[in-house]
Amino acid sequence: MKTYDPNRYSISWAGIKLNEGLAEGTFVTVSPMAPGFSSKVSVDGPVTRVRSHDRRRTVRLVLMQTSAVNERLSAAYNADRNRTNGGGPGMFRIADMDGTTEIEDPKAYIAQDPDLTLSATAETREWLFELPGAEATHGTINDD
Repeated sequence: MKTYDPNRYSISWAGIKLNEGLAEGTFVTVSPMAPGFSSKVSVDGPVTRVRSHDRRRTVRLVLMQTSAVNERLSAAYNADRNRTNGGGPGMFRIADMDGTTEIEDPKAYIAQDPDLTLSATAETREWLFELPGAEATHGTINDD
């Protein structure tokens, strides 16, 4: 039998542990920015497959507004935006501690800070990271 535990993922960027104060529901979404392959068909029918070398991915990290991680990410993002040449890229890593799923990129950066939403209930903050050369392994979970 396999058991999935959302608390058994290690998520970090630039030395900042991102696992604190994750939102309920979907808290991380990693998406490729381009397909790995595309195709073109000629007038008479043969198809040519084209390999893309674009390995960029986006990561959407959703935190509760009360998470202390928001403050750490805000400080890093603002420091990066205020530097002449940036300087904010760092290692982004997601690893399943009970399995083989892993995504990492040493040059990841915060692409956009979250929208600010205030209401009568606790809200979330969605951070957008860009991973320009991510390596990803979509693995499995080890047996209990």
